[in-house]
Amino acid sequence: MKVKELKISPVPENSTFSKIYAHVVVLTPILPIIILSIFAYLNQEVLRDLHKLFLENKLFLIFFFILWLGGMLNMSRETLNYLLTEEVCYVENKTFYYKKFRKAFGMKKLMKNLELTFSEILEVRELKKPSMVYYFLNPVAHRNSVEIETTDGKKYKIMNSVVFGNRNTQSPTSEITSQRANKIYNEVKKMISK
Repeated sequence: MKVKELKISPVPENSTFSKIYAHVVVLTPILPIIILSIFAYLNQEVLRDLHKLFLENKLFLIFFFILWLGGMLNMSRETLNYLLTEEVCYVENKTFYYKKFRKAFGMKKLMKNLELTFSEILEVRELKKPSMVYYFLNPVAHRNSVEIETTDGKKYKIMNSVVFGNRNTQSPTSEITSQRANKIYNEVKKMISK
């Protein structure tokens, strides 16, 4: 028998605009290729001129391509792992269950499945705000609310508290996100302490 289930998602369920916008963010890295392909199809002379320009500046082209490819892969990974997700946790028969799903393009895929008995859980802690360096490394903001440490020394950081909405709810260091993180932490702590 489930005691209580906590389900959170960075993209609000009732906001169709946020769902569409989040999927557009996933497609943003490949947008330049799509636009260039359409533009080249419509105007063949531009394609020939770009080809000559790229042949003259090979070093710049290689450097730009490597930067673009790295940024594209990082942005897609961050978006799929932290933005288009749903996290569910619940307690059943003195066991804590946590599942993280990727919800993108109408599909739901299990990414992480955690099953811990209460005897395995050593400590439940609230995670603190990330530093400013965080913004440079992660294009899609996320902030896990809860850290669970087990008796064998493993640490699990779970439950993203950032909501994809306005500027205040997207910032992992904002007061609104801190309040939501605290609320999520208290609910998970209450679940485990029963």
